[in-house]
Amino acid sequence: MNCLEISGEVFYVDPVRYTPAGIPALNLKLKHSSEQIEANLKRTIDCELEAKIMGDAALRPIKIGDRIKTKGFIGKKSAKSSQLIFHINFIEYL
Repeated sequence: MNCLEISGEVFYVDPVRYTPAGIPALNLKLKHSSEQIEANLKRTIDCELEAKIMGDAALRPIKIGDRIKTKGFIGKKSAKSSQLIFHINFIEYL
């Protein structure tokens, strides 16, 4: 199973672009901070995550500073890349 749910603050947003097939695409970056339990110890988590939204959801107004809860999956950034990117398919504004 490939499923990721994470909340964070948008700190970078590219302008909406369109694929050669005419599908809207939006690249953004999320900053996440939380405390998690690992091996029965509290651990502070701070991370940044590259993300992509495809389709009509890419046309929703998203701006720097928005706090959002997201769900989606992890995939390669492109067919020729081994870098990972978070593909968002659900957004809830917090």
